[in-house]
Formats: sequence, C-alpha cells, structure tokens
Amino acid sequence: MRGARRILGTALAAGALLAGCGGDAPTAAPPASPETPQRVTGLPPGWTVERNAAQGFSLGAPPGWRQGERCLDGNGSDVPVTVLCSPDKLVTLSISADRTGEALEIEPGEFAARAMAGLADSYMGLEPGAPKPFEARYEGAFVEATAKALATGVRQNVIVVVLRRDDIANFTAVIAANAEQPTGPAVKLAEEALRTLRSQPVRAPGG
Repeated sequence: MRGARRILGTALAAGALLAGCGGDAPTAAPPASPETPQRVTGLPPGWTVERNAAQGFSLGAPPGWRQGERCLDGNGSDVPVTVLCSPDKLVTLSISADRTGEALEIEPGEFAARAMAGLADSYMGLEPGAPKPFEARYEGAFVEATAKALATGVRQNVIVVVLRRDDIANFTAVIAANAEQPTGPAVKLAEEALRTLRSQPVRAPGG
C-alpha cells in the first residue's frame, strides 16, 4: 500500500467514526463494571507489545511491523489512534477505543456496519457484506468489502472489526490491504494481532 495520506486517512476515519456512531455529542459515562487492566500474554516469538495509554489498550505486533509515524512517512496525527503496518506497507491496521454509553448500546455487528458505511467518503464502490462473528477474547464482529481508494485509485480489501469488552469499551479496527498485491498472509497477521488486544484503564498524559 503506497501513500502516507491514504494510510493516515484510514486511521483518522477509524477514530472519527466512533464519536459519530453515538450521536452528535457523546459523553463518556462511568461504565457499569470497573475496568481492570488485562495484560497481553502468550505472544508468538518475535512479537512485541504496543501500548496506547491514552486509549486504554495494548496488543501484540508481529515481527517487522511498524507503528505510528513509521507507517505514515513522518506525517503524524494528533488523533490518538494506534496504527500498525506490514513491513512493505501494503497492509495497515488502525485501532481506536470508545467508552461512551452511546457506543456501548450498539451491538458490535451493527457498530461495524456503521463504521464501514462511514468510510464511503474514502472509497468508491464500497459494498460491504453482512456482519459476521470475529472470534477473539472479547465479543467481536466484522464486515468486509473491496473498493477503490479515492485518494490513489488503488483497489483495497477493507475489513472493519469491532471488539466489545463487556459493558466497558468498544475497540474498532480498520484493516486496509492492497487488493492488487498478495497480501493475504499479512492480513491474517493483522487479524491475529487484534485477537491479542487487551484493555486497561485510560491513563492521562504523564499519569
């Protein structure tokens, strides 16, 4: 996948959609259950742990995968979205969390469908299938589609995954892969990385 602008746009969309799914002005409500920290354990050899304290989660990253600005060619963002990319940058994985009461009222499958629909401004011919279960530690669902990225004209396979930790948090991920290259193995690694995701209480900067 070429072009930092496209990768950054996908990550920003993943974060912005979360606020839009719950109404015009979602407010963070105290969760019904206290959020206890969960650790990322049992990673395959060579994997590392990537943490996003501002969003309150960690996950495993496959060997050689880059994170943040190393995926974006230096074009960073103020949005606290975690972005991982394969060594050849043909596959990106962007993840953001939502702990608002509005988001938690929506079932993961419906949430994933709404998030995918929100990407229509970035893709031509986005026609996703019905939501399907995504097997992971947390309840999950995904939708997928193949469409042409408006920024580059390159066809991409797009997968939106939503993971729900009880009544505590939603985690929305966008996997974008170059459909014109053999990216299947890297997409599988991105999915496996998502299955390692664990939540922790949000930490303020410097906290």
